[in-house]
Order: sequence, then structure tokens, then C-alpha cells
Amino acid sequence: MAIVFLLKLTLFWGVFALLYSLLLRRETFFRANRFYLLGAAILGMLLALPGDWFGRFAEQSGVPAAVLPVVSVGLQQAEAAAAQWTWLDYVWMVYTFGAAIAFFRMAWGIYRLIAMATQGEKEKLSDGCTIIRSSAAKVPFSFFRWIFIPKDHDEDNVDLSAMLAHERAHVHGRHSTDVLFMETLCIIFWFHPLAHWYRRSLRTIHEYLADAEASERTDKKQYGLLLIRQAQSGMSLAYVNHFFQSPLKQRLIMLTKSASPALRAWKYGLILPVYMLLLLLVRPSHAQVPDNQAGEKSNAALNPNEIDKMPEYPGGDKELVRFLIENVKYPEAARRDSIEELVPVIFTIDETGAVTDVQTLKPPLVPGGDALAAEAIRVVSTMPKWIPGQKDGKPVKVRFTLPIRFRIE
Repeated sequence: MAIVFLLKLTLFWGVFALLYSLLLRRETFFRANRFYLLGAAILGMLLALPGDWFGRFAEQSGVPAAVLPVVSVGLQQAEAAAAQWTWLDYVWMVYTFGAAIAFFRMAWGIYRLIAMATQGEKEKLSDGCTIIRSSAAKVPFSFFRWIFIPKDHDEDNVDLSAMLAHERAHVHGRHSTDVLFMETLCIIFWFHPLAHWYRRSLRTIHEYLADAEASERTDKKQYGLLLIRQAQSGMSLAYVNHFFQSPLKQRLIMLTKSASPALRAWKYGLILPVYMLLLLLVRPSHAQVPDNQAGEKSNAALNPNEIDKMPEYPGGDKELVRFLIENVKYPEAARRDSIEELVPVIFTIDETGAVTDVQTLKPPLVPGGDALAAEAIRVVSTMPKWIPGQKDGKPVKVRFTLPIRFRIE
């Protein structure tokens, strides 16, 4: 499942990044590009998540269903319980180690910022910003409403005014919120190059926005020369908005570039068809329940939120998992062809606790998956009686969805 998620995430992030690079990166619609990059990063993750076809099936059939946790069964399920390490365990160990390093790196940066703010000389401005003069600051930078400048700043008043205008633009634009979000994203996906691409691209947009606002207060040529001079200064912390931040060449180009014509905003209209296309790719069609069955079941089963007590398998969920593991027999044909699949099984627990109306939620997605679906139906049909659900003190019918994952171990 994790591999499928990462493949989908790479596809969606890659498509949105390609669309941005080809159509939007050179336009001066900086605010629109900012929200495009944020939206693309979030939307890519949402699209990559497992689809909610359980809930959508329930809406189509008119029968709400409670979803049970996925149960994995396989050829060597009993041996797997022996807790021996597999290659996947090592992968998770490496991932956790990398995420921990990225997290502590960000935590250390925030700690240094707080220490600088505590030790520096503060000056409150009328717009809510706070200037902090610190000897640890080599170039001006901002973090939320804090604006740090070198304690012994030797720039003339014109340059200092331009740099402060730049940092105040970051503050008023709430760019630090974006920065922390992208840093968190890069902690979770520290191994994914596209996560770092989105972070760099968004921070570049931040600089375009701040440059555009600050350059309105002075001559653009003088402002560009100031950027070049500051390029020779040392860089500071990684989790803040710097007055000087790479890439300098692109910033100078955007600073002197004429505003993009409003007609070019049509390019953003391509987002919707691309989104719809990607949505079709990740939302497979579902098996439909015949209309007569749907109508009959909608009158027989209740929404789990409407009942007082849900049905319960004798002994609880652990015993349910044990029953499935001990009774599922991997079909010989599927084992021979190394067929694996997730088979969602729907069934109803009636007023007596008996298991009825057992069927699969959707047709098999892989060739040869019919045998796995048949085995899942067989096992669920042989389950013992459950403790029935109740509403107003009376037993009622409740439908469940049980995803059973068949895998070769």
C-alpha cells in the first residue's frame, strides 16, 4: 500500500510540477502561483490516498456500511507472527531515522531563532512587526512577526529601509506559515525530491512577492544592486525568510520583467481538466448493486451512526482476525501465479447475529483475482454468529465492509 501511495504521489506531484514549470513559472502572477504550489502539494497527497470507494459504494446503493480494519492473510501468515525482521522493517527503520534527523534539524533551527529573539534588542513597530537586532544575524531575515537585522549594521538608511520593506512584506504575507508547512512536508517526505522542489519553488515565489513590494518604495535599479551586494553576505538560518535568498538571477529577471497580461491567466484554467483526469485515474469504477436489491437493503439495514450498539464478533476484533487467518486457504491457482489483491467483502449481520448477504464490493482488479474473491466470500460466509446490534433495545440489521488483503509472503 505504501508503495502504491508513493507511486501515485510521484505521478500527481510530477504532473502539477510540470504544469507549473511549463506554463506558470515565468509569469508574474506571484500570488496565484503561491496558492497553486501550496494547493498542488496538498492536492497531490489527497489524490494519492486510498480512495473512499467504500463510502461511495454505500451512497450509490443506499445502504450505509461500517468499515472494518484491513486484514492481511497469506501463505505464511502463521510464520509471520514470529516477529522476524523483513526487508520492509529495515526500510521503515531507515525512513524513521531520516525523518528524525530532518525533524531535529528544524527543531534546532527554531530553537536558535528563539534564542536570538530572547537575547537581541527588540523594537516594536506600529504594524505589529518586531525588529530584533542580534549579533548572530549576518543578513536581515524574518520569522513570522520577528524581523532580525545585524546588530552593528553599517548600511545607509536607504538600503536599510529597502531591506526592512522586504522583510515586512514577508511578515504581512504570512510567508513563514508556508515555510513551516513545507518544512513539515519535507520531514515526512524527506526522501522525495519533489517535496524539496515544491519547497524551493514556493520560497522563490515568496522572494518575488517581497521584491515586488519592496522595490515600489525605491528605484528598481538601486534595489537590484542592493541584492547583488547582499549576495556576498553569509547566509543565516534555513527556516526563515532572508532578504537575500537564491536564486539571485531569477529574482533580478522577475524584478525588471513587465507584468504578465491578464489574458495569460487562462493557463490556470488547465488545472481543472488535469485534476479531473487524475481523479479518473485514481477512482476506479465500482460494482453496482441491482436496483431491486439496493431498495430492499436500504429498508433492511441501518446507518451505524443511528444504532445504539454495533454488532460484535465473539471475542472481539482479535478473534475475528484469528478466525480469518486460520480459515483462509490461498487458492492454488493464485499461489502458482503469485496473485495478490485487496478483496473488500460486504455482508450483513441480521437480527439473530447471523452473517447474510455476503458479496464482494467490486470486481477483481487483477487477472485471476476471481479465485481470491471466491475464497474471501467462502470464509466470511462460514463465520459464526455475531452478537447482534441494537437500537432502542431491539436487535437490528447492520451491514459491514471487511477488506481482506491476500498476499504472497
